[in-house]
Amino acid sequence: ADVFRGLIQVCAFIEPGVLPSRWSTGGPKCLEMPAFQVHEYNSNFFILRQSGCSHYEKPFLFLIFGRDKALLEDTGAGEVNTAPVVMDLIAKWTKRNGRTTPPQLVVTHSHSHGDHVAGDKTFAGLSNVQLVPAKVDEIQKAFGLRTWPTDIVPFDLGGRVVDVIPLPGHDVAGLALYDRQTGILLTGDS
Repeated sequence: ADVFRGLIQVCAFIEPGVLPSRWSTGGPKCLEMPAFQVHEYNSNFFILRQSGCSHYEKPFLFLIFGRDKALLEDTGAGEVNTAPVVMDLIAKWTKRNGRTTPPQLVVTHSHSHGDHVAGDKTFAGLSNVQLVPAKVDEIQKAFGLRTWPTDIVPFDLGGRVVDVIPLPGHDVAGLALYDRQTGILLTGDS
């Protein structure tokens, strides 16, 4: 009974969201499709899916907002122009939340494979953006992971904590992210 009461308490703090009824995967009218399908899971968590018209992998990207920072996991595949799409979402979120300045954007990756990092170049040099290369030493430095892969560290976005969990296997620089606010575990290709 105590375990059940504890579970109810934990679930009471999970912020719900809604998944789309279906994902657009591309074609047959590729000229009419946007580069990304953007879905608002809830007001502070966005799921982006790259169109199959631009790359056969059709990767998912995740954008999570806290009070002070936004965290983007993965940047897409192929010749993709991800930054304008993400920065537009950040601008809309900023306006909707009555803020005068956007949160800092931290860009990280589920792992280092090309279909998850190809859009990195579109974020390079942008102000208010911290791009974390998908390399173990860079990930450790950015998130304060002392011992790879045994440390799990909380990353505070400002009133929202995402746990950074090393997950080598599929790739040496593999990461999982656990969003405590929604109870969602992002595992990339692992």
